[in-house]
Amino acid sequence: MPLLDMHNENDVARYQNFVRTSKFGQVTQDLGWATVKNNWEPKHVYVENAAGDIIAAMSMLLTNTPSGKKFAYASKGPVMDMQDLTLLDQLVAEAKLALADDNAYLLRFDPEVLYSDAYNAELQAHGYETRNRNVADAGMHATIQPRLNMVLDLTEKPDAKETFDLYPSKTKSKLKRPIRDGVQVHWGADQAAIDAFFKTYADMALRHGISHRPKEYFDRMLTAFGTDGEILRVYIATKDDAVLSTGMGFKYGDKIWYMYAGSEDGNIFYAPYAVQTSMIQWAIDSGVALYDMGGIEAVDEHDGLYIFKHTFIKAEPREYIGEIDVVLDEPTYAKLVRK
Repeated sequence: MPLLDMHNENDVARYQNFVRTSKFGQVTQDLGWATVKNNWEPKHVYVENAAGDIIAAMSMLLTNTPSGKKFAYASKGPVMDMQDLTLLDQLVAEAKLALADDNAYLLRFDPEVLYSDAYNAELQAHGYETRNRNVADAGMHATIQPRLNMVLDLTEKPDAKETFDLYPSKTKSKLKRPIRDGVQVHWGADQAAIDAFFKTYADMALRHGISHRPKEYFDRMLTAFGTDGEILRVYIATKDDAVLSTGMGFKYGDKIWYMYAGSEDGNIFYAPYAVQTSMIQWAIDSGVALYDMGGIEAVDEHDGLYIFKHTFIKAEPREYIGEIDVVLDEPTYAKLVRK
């Protein structure tokens, strides 16, 4: 059974290489993500072709629930061509075997595949439960990952050499404003960068009265993804040596994902815009296809996330297929999910 043996260095390297080089790769499917989510139990499964090459993989994280049953989650997985439902069925069969002794009631995954009625129906015909438009009335947090995402497609302007080449003069002038005001941006991928990020992130959360992740969570990201800036970077906007705003992003697969941000209070000279233009420049310089600014609540002028992200991304948000559930214990699933 292709359940990854974490004690076999060759198998681990082969698995990690597949996930990191696949165009379907996601940072939350990397083996390092289990280091970040260290209070979850990891399991990794894969499918090989006749030549012995890995062609599909899924990293699952398991956690206990109050029901006494476990929940298995493959965030933004699996790593494969999701249009090949026969291959998906093979991979899920491996996952079921791997979870057989774990007392799990559910395996859930949520790949970044565009929603369509036809694809949704195909998934259901293969026996999968789907959670997308049927739960949309509950808002952005009806699913673990937002289904509406603002994504900049850099392939639409392949000749762009700098961020400002992507925008009309009016937007370009707005985005250059922090530069005119003396805001400077640099990036780091070391403990000092994580520390600078966390201060702005925690300060912003305190101002807005919302919860935030602990410092150790981000320290583990650095441990998992290194200090060379190849995967993880923190962009830091300063003026007169004072940190005003930060953004954290991951380069993985064929995109850069802007995952976390923070800013200080008061006049910050549009520093978050400067952070974004620098991170988009990272995407252009890297030659990736996409710059992903993450989720929004709705295409609505009252949604602050949408207003900010729409400055950079004029296209309609991408609507993803949502959550695909493999029900392992029907009575528990009915009680905890279908209700």
